[in-house]
Order: sequence, then C-alpha cells, then structure tokens
Amino acid sequence: RSEVSYFFPFYPAHAMSIKNSATTTETDFDDASQLRELDEAVLLTRQAPELQTPAHPLHSESLDNLANAFTTRFQKGGQSADLDEAISLHRKALKLRPSPNPLRPDSLNYLSKVLLLRSRQEGQPSDLDEAISLPKQALELQSLTDPLRPSSLHNLALALFRQFDITGQKCDLDESISLHRQALELRVSPHPLQSESLDCLGLALWRRSQEEGHQSDISEAIQLYRRALELRVSPHPLRSRSIHGLALALGERFEQDGHRGDLDEAFWLHKQNSEFYPPSHPLRSHHLNSLAVMLRKIFMHGGDQSDLDKSISLQRQALEISPKSSQSMCLNNLAMGLWGRFEQNGRQVDLDEAILLQRQALELLESAPRRSMLLSNLAIALGTRYRQRGHQNDLDEVILLHRQALELRPSLHPLQYMSLSTLATALGTRFQQGYYQSDLDEAILLHRQALELQPSPHPGRSESLNNLANALHTNFMQKAHQTDLNEAILLHREALDIRNLFHPRRSESLNNLANALRTQFERNGQQTVLNEAILLNRKALELRPSPHPDQSQSLYDLGSGLIHAYSLSGNNSEYLEEGIESFRAATQCLNQPASLRLRIAHAWISQAVLHQHNSSIDAYDAALQALPNLAALSFDIKSRQVALLTDSNGLASNASRFAIQAGKIDKAIEFLEAGRAIFWSQFLSLRSPFEELQDCAPELAEKLRDTASALELGSHRNTYASENGKKLVIDQETARLNRLNEVWLKAIDDVRQLNHFEDFLRPRSLSTLQVAASDGPVVILVGNDDGSDILILTSANVHTLHLSGLPNQELRNFVHLIRHASLNSRRSHIEDHSGNTAEFPPSMVETFRNWARLKEERGMRLQGQKDSDTVFQFVLETLWHEVVKPIIDILNLKTSAEPPVVQWCPTGLFSFLPIHAAGCYDNSPAIDCTSEYLISSYTPTIGALLTQDQTVSTKPFEMMVVIQSQELPATQKELEMIKQHVSDDFLVKLGIPGESASVESVASRLSGLAIVHFSCHGIQDRSNPLDSGLKLEDGLLRVSRIMQEKIQNGALAFLCACETAMGDDKLPDEAMSLGASLLFSGFRHVVATMWAMMDEDGPVVADAFYEELFRDPDGKPAPEPDTSKSAYALHLAIKKLRAKNVSFNRWVPFIHMGK
Repeated sequence: RSEVSYFFPFYPAHAMSIKNSATTTETDFDDASQLRELDEAVLLTRQAPELQTPAHPLHSESLDNLANAFTTRFQKGGQSADLDEAISLHRKALKLRPSPNPLRPDSLNYLSKVLLLRSRQEGQPSDLDEAISLPKQALELQSLTDPLRPSSLHNLALALFRQFDITGQKCDLDESISLHRQALELRVSPHPLQSESLDCLGLALWRRSQEEGHQSDISEAIQLYRRALELRVSPHPLRSRSIHGLALALGERFEQDGHRGDLDEAFWLHKQNSEFYPPSHPLRSHHLNSLAVMLRKIFMHGGDQSDLDKSISLQRQALEISPKSSQSMCLNNLAMGLWGRFEQNGRQVDLDEAILLQRQALELLESAPRRSMLLSNLAIALGTRYRQRGHQNDLDEVILLHRQALELRPSLHPLQYMSLSTLATALGTRFQQGYYQSDLDEAILLHRQALELQPSPHPGRSESLNNLANALHTNFMQKAHQTDLNEAILLHREALDIRNLFHPRRSESLNNLANALRTQFERNGQQTVLNEAILLNRKALELRPSPHPDQSQSLYDLGSGLIHAYSLSGNNSEYLEEGIESFRAATQCLNQPASLRLRIAHAWISQAVLHQHNSSIDAYDAALQALPNLAALSFDIKSRQVALLTDSNGLASNASRFAIQAGKIDKAIEFLEAGRAIFWSQFLSLRSPFEELQDCAPELAEKLRDTASALELGSHRNTYASENGKKLVIDQETARLNRLNEVWLKAIDDVRQLNHFEDFLRPRSLSTLQVAASDGPVVILVGNDDGSDILILTSANVHTLHLSGLPNQELRNFVHLIRHASLNSRRSHIEDHSGNTAEFPPSMVETFRNWARLKEERGMRLQGQKDSDTVFQFVLETLWHEVVKPIIDILNLKTSAEPPVVQWCPTGLFSFLPIHAAGCYDNSPAIDCTSEYLISSYTPTIGALLTQDQTVSTKPFEMMVVIQSQELPATQKELEMIKQHVSDDFLVKLGIPGESASVESVASRLSGLAIVHFSCHGIQDRSNPLDSGLKLEDGLLRVSRIMQEKIQNGALAFLCACETAMGDDKLPDEAMSLGASLLFSGFRHVVATMWAMMDEDGPVVADAFYEELFRDPDGKPAPEPDTSKSAYALHLAIKKLRAKNVSFNRWVPFIHMGK
C-alpha cells in the first residue's frame, strides 16, 4: 500500500487579537493574501512593546500580540525566523507573568501552541515535550470552572495527538480524544469555539478509525463535522476546515462499508473547498491535493481513466503553488498518483517521473516524522520498476529503504504494520530470485507481526492476510509442509470475506485463493477443489477487464487451472482449447513486463508441446518476440547483458528443434536467428545507416539516427550510486533514455507503415538469410537434450541432419574434456587410476576407455595415463564421425589444395567445441580431417554475414600492432615477423620503447585502422563478459570500451592472445567473446583463440598468416593486404604450425570469424 499525505493547515485559536490598526490589517491579509500588508501589521504591533517598559502593565500583552503577528506571518510566508521570534516573545511574556499571575495560563497556552507548530516543522522532540508540559501546568493553575480551561484542554489534546503521530502510542490518541470531549463539554452553545472542539474531536476519531477500523468512531466523527458545519455557515473563515474534515471522514467510511454515496459526497465537498480559495491563496494547494486524492480513490472504485488523469493534473497544480513547507508532501502525492497510473496503463514515463519525484521529496525532507512515508513510497515505486526490468540494484535498494522506514516506525508507531508488511513482501521477492530460505523465513515472521498489529476490523487486515498467505504458499512449495498450505487457504478465505464485492482488491484475493486451491488439488487430486479454483479464477478475470494491470496474470492462472482440468477429464478438449487461448491472450498483454510475458510463453510452450497442441509454434513465437524487450535500448549495456540471463538461454535452440520436428525448416532457421545474439542485434540496430529509408523518408531517417546516437551514448553510462542525491541524477538520465526509447519504438512503427518497409528492423526471413550462403554454405549446429540437429544452408536449399547420438549431455562432456585437455598441465582428468572421473558420467568414461582400448589393439601406445593429445584425439575423432563427415558427404566435398570456405554457426554447447579441427589423427598414413576438405570460418549469427562490404576507404591503409614484450618476450619476435611483410610506412607499433600501449591510446585508434594485431594476454571474465578484455600497460581494453568506438574502416582484427574466442558459459548464444565483440563492432574478419595459446606460437602463425595476406595474385609480396583471404591465410598458417608436430592444444585454438 502506498501512503498519501493528508496534511492540515495549522489554525491557532487566538485568545486575544492584535489590537489597534494591526487587527484590521491582518484581517485584510486573510482576505487578500498580501504579504506586504502583514509586514505592516508586524511593524505596527512592534511599536507597542517598544513604547512600554517591562514594568508596564500591558507590556506582556503587547509581547503576546507581537508574537501572534510573527506567528501569522510565519504561517503565510514560511520563514522559520518568524516562528523563532514568536517563541522568544512568548517566553518573555511568560516571565512577566509569574505565578499566581491570573494571565499566566494564557501565556503557557500561547507558548505551547507555537512550540507545537515548530515541532511540526522541524521535528525537535524537546519542542513537543514542552508543548505537552505547558498546558498541563496551565490546567494545574485553572479551576474546573475557569472559562479558559477548555483552551488548555484543547491545546494539550493537540500536543498529545501530535505525539501519537510520532510514536504511535495508542494511549496518547485515546487521551487526546478524552481531552477534546472534556473541552467540548465546556464549550456549550453559543460558545464561539465550540466548532473548533467539534472539528478537532472529529479529526481524532477519524484517525482512530483509520488505525482500528471501528465503525462507531467514524460515524461519530461524521456527526461532529456536520454539527461544526452548522455552526460555521458561510462565510465563516474556518468553514473550509470542517468541509475538509467531513470529506475525509466520509471517504474513510466508504473504505469500511463501500457505500458509494459517501464517496460521491466526499468528492463534492473537496471540490467545493478547492473552488473556495483563489489561485493565490496559500491553502489552495492543500485543497487541490485533497481533491486529487479523492479523484484517485474514485478511479480505484470503478471510475474511468479521466478521473485518474484529472487527479494527476490537480496534483501538478497543487505542487506549482505549494508553500515550501508542504512541497515534499505534494511531490509525494503526485508521485503516487503517477505510480498508480503506471500500474494501470504501463507507461514507463509515469513510473520514471514517480521515482524522480519521490527522490526529490526525500532530498527536501532529510529528517522529519514524514520521512518514513517517503522512504516507504520510494521503495514501492522502485519495487514496481524491479518487476518491470529485473535490475538487482533496485531490489536491494527497496529492501534497504523499507528497513530504514521500519527503523523510523518503532513499536507502537501507527504505521509500523505497513513497514513490516512491505519489507516482508520485498524479502519474499528476493527469495524468489535467489532462493535463500532465510529471506522467506524472515518474510513470514514479519507478515505475522504485521497481522498481529491489525486485529479485526482494521482496514489493512485483508492485505496482511493476503501477504502472509502468499508467503506460506511459497514456503509450502519449498518444504511441502501441509500445514503451511492449509493455513494459506484459510487466510485467503478470511481476506476474501473482508474484501466485499466493491473492494478494489477483491480480484487479488479471488486469484490467490484459486492458486492455493490449485496447489491443493495437485497434492490431493480432488475434482471439487480444482472446480472451485477455476470458478474463482473466472470471477477474478471478470474483475480485471483490459487494460487492468493484472489481467495477464489472471489469464495465465485460469489457463493453468483449465489445463489441469483437461488432464483430469481425459478427453474434454474444451478445457485444453480454452486453457491455451488464455495463455495466448496473456502473452498479448503488451503493457505487462516482458519477463512476465516470457514466463507465460514458457508455460504455454510446455503445455502445448506436452499435449501436442497445434499452437506450439505460436507459443515459441510469442516467447522469442518477448526476448528483445528484456534488454531495452534504454538500459546500460551491463543491464542488457544481465537481463538476457532470464529464461532466454536455450530458447532459440528448443524452438528450432520443435520446428524441425514439425517439418517447418524455414521457421527453425528464423527462430535461431531471432533468438540468438539479442544483445548484439540491438547494438547493431543503433548503428544502422538507414540509407534506403533516407531516400523515401528523410525526416524519419534523421529522427532514427539522432535517437540511436543518443541511446548508444547513454548505454555506456554509470548506473551505480550510493546516495539518494546521486541516484536522483542517474534516474533523471534513465528517465530521459526511456523517453528516447519510446521515441525510437514509435519511429520504427511509423517506418513499418511505409510501403516496402513492413519488415523494417524485424528478424530476417529465410529468403533473406539465404543470401549469406551465396559464397559458400552456412552450417548451423543445434544441440538439444534428445539429440543434435544440423541445418546446412545453401543459396538454394536447406539440408537437415539429425544426430541422435549427440544430445546435450554428450556435448557437455566433450566441452569438459576439451577444457581439461587444453590446460597447460597436459594431463587429462580422465586417467585410468585417478579419482577425477566423478565429474563425467560413467558412460562417458567407459566410451573413452573403449576408444582407447581399440586404438591400443591397432598398435597405438596408449597404455597408462592418457595425456591431453589422447583426449583431443578422442573428442576430435568423435566430432568427425558424428558431425563433420556427414556434412561433407551431404555437400559432396572432396579433398583439395584450395578447399572452399564453410561458415560454421554453432549454437549452445557447440560454441565451445573445435568443429574446425574434427578429424582422425591416429598416426595412420593419411589423416582424414576437416581442413583437408574445407576452410573453416565461424559466425555467431547468419545475419553477421549479411553486412555488406564497406566502400573502399580513401584513407591510406594503416595497421596497428600492440605487443606486451615485457611479460611475453616472444611478442617482440612476432612484431619482427610482421614487419617483414608490412611496410613501416603503414605500421603503428605500440608497446615498444617510447610508444606506450595504454588503453586509451589503443582504443582511440581503432576507428581509423584497417588491421589491428594484438600480441598480449587476453582475459575472459566469466562473471561479467563485458569486462573481458586485452591486457595492456595500464589495464584492460574491455569489451565495453571497444563497443564505444565506431569502427568505420575495420577489415581485420588478429587477436594473438589467450581466450579471445571463449564465450560466456551462461549465455553461449549471445556471442560475448572478445572476438565476436570486435566482429560486431565493425571488423569484417577476426582471428581469435578458443583458449590459452603458447607464447612461442605467435610468431610462427603471424609470419605465415601475413605472408599470405600480403601476397598478390601472382604470388609476389603486395604493399597492401587482401583481407578477404583471411580465412585461407589462417588455414595455411595453422598447417605450418601443425607441421612442427606441436600438440593439439597449441594449434587447435586458432579460429577465423567473419566472412
């Protein structure tokens, strides 16, 4: 629940008015709100004490009058110095009236009132303590029949009410009510202040009704306010205060019993008040805010969108004219209005502004009683953003803010239950992400504490019942304790009983009870339980028509129940059809978070596949369409990468596998292309030249270019801060980028309305992708749990091949074997006598041993421990027989001195296997291996091959070589080898004496170079792939830094460094290696390594590679390279390295990427 501030103006009851001409001037001020006239009143009133000596009998009275003038000016102008001066003057007057002076009680009361006022502004406990003590002293001096005793009772009641606001001690509120009753009894008609007592007693009863939910309190409060209004007929100056109080009381009674007449009357009363004050009046802001809050309540109870929009408009007006003292509360209320509208329509701009406003409010209210409310409401808004985007730092801050709010709401605080509940809910959310049982245990404990603080008929009880029930339901799913589920169902039923037909959150209780009953059915199989769950889901859905923010959740839950009913019925297809259609409709609620739509799509896939429903392809389509939205362009690049961890890995492969089985090969390839390298496809979309669009819609093209440039620049921003003020700056930038993202999406939609641009920036169709195979076949490798599939894309056909003997588990074993064999120890973890075989299945170990035994029978020496070469032989031979040789047969390839180039497009676990090196290397006279038939090149996606060769640059050819000679001595020799083939005129050499290889000196040169060659350490950061990089003199040249460069002339990047083709285990389909990063950043060809390389191999490979690259068609050295021969040049260079009879782990890691 969010909290709205109902703040009240302070109306001091002056026992004495300012005498002489000052009285008239102050009255004029009240009417005209002219501050200069009040200044005149203060000036005139000051003259009296200045003309009197302290012994003058009227001096104390003059001091009180002057103090009252300063108090009034403070209330109008908000200057704390005026209030301090008033307190000082009242203290002087009090000293002049020692006991038994008959006017001493008056001075005690005057001073109490201004101290209470200051305590409201500044929150100093000492002011409030004294404000309580002073009227108590006055009461001790006054007889029971003293005509001013009601004023002392009244002032003490106000001070105790304030103390209740801060500490929440019920005894303070009860005593305040009792004192107001006593004062009212003494102010019988026609007492001029009877209406004041009626008002204040009504306010205290309203507050107690809010806390305890007793109908009698709110009914009495309404009666008291109506009596006060009868006494304050227009144009009574305080009539608006009684109208305001009556409106609040009617609104509260509506919350308790749902009588619409109360809500309508409350609205008209607030409207009457808002129209009473002119635009310049200081109280207008307060009443506009109250009217706005009421309009929002009307919207929540069946109103339409215009009510909510009008509410927000009024809150904006209230903020514009609000005095400084109430700005933080106006910011808070506007923020919660915007948050509420976001909950309805999902417009990101509303949520962004709500968060900004809450942060601004916190900055204005660093230490005050209402700070806990601001902390709590900011946490609520951030919690909503977390559900939308899934950023962990938002959830962490939510929990921190709720804990801070709870610290400000100690035991007996009236809103402690709310902080307990919201903190518990946030902890429950964190449990669902990390599954730390301690979070869930604490959440349940806090929910129980919150519920204990809300005995029936507390208005917040139903929410705590609901929250505790949800937590217990979750606990049951973890521990299977039946008592948890039983209690959850009972609590949901109690909450539903409280939430009557008019309650705005009744649908929530219906839905949650249904879910708990469905879980009960899954355990006991009782048809009646399932039937009730489905009935409740239907009722909840009826209360959530479009565009209700929870409609998709209700559709999903109803669909789940119907699928259960179908399984139970055996053959009632109506259940299945309706269930599937519910899933479909849920994924089409576009105002819902992409993460929710993806989760529902996964459920749809699961059920459609399980029950062989014909919507399976549609379900996969829905899931893949949601994927790009997980990583919006307004995110920073790290957040985009993290977002794609959620339910995305393996989705494209699974979709492709299903499409293949269904005989829809075109869909299989399109699914793979649409669901992989999402991170890079979005990155590249921002760098699209839009040349074709420029010809027919230049304005749209320009808008897209400008927006793309701003979004790309913003994606490299820092999003971490620890202080609220700095977070405010970050959130302002986030809000700006979110607006730009909306502009981007709208512009793309506009482009798609144009003829011939219907598929603008959509995933490519098969017919478009086949163009990539015009220069040679593209082989797509897809692993799945039940086997692997090969899709061979040529310019005319698509060939398919199913490998039942290579499921993901086998591929996973091969990846482990290769990684262990590539270690510098040269010892495999599969050794006949070692204990290290436990991480591989027994079947894999047995397969390896059988293979080794067969080789030994053929005369190979494999006895004893198996070195890394033996492991390589085993894996590469298996890949040859199972994968590569069948492909060669389909393509009808023969051994050749100049074999064709084949593009490998591996997915999933295939991304970590050296397909290019597959072959039989058993020392027989003729080695049968991949490189005898074809030249291998890798591509992360088919689309990466469609990038058109850029126009030949008019800029002279230039190449940069970066070495790390101090740590890697062979890199100096590598440079010498390169210099044999490249003229010094074209060569930029960094890392040599006098030429520093710093991160910025290297990065800043990337955009203008044709070739870059790195001879240094490479590091793959498995926890954060964007921090992977090349080790230079002053740090890492990270992937994230490379992405910032717009590489216009890049032809080739040679990464003679370790691990530069090693991808991310968690996101293999996102191509997060260093090599892929350079490929997507603009280099058309990349040479990289799959694991650590030997320092001494760099010069050998570089020498042979550049010798071929700088060779003209006649076989002579050329001044400039032909980078289109990069794959062939690497092919020759690795042959030269192999000729040295080096081990597999030295020549296998080198690969070519790109065209």
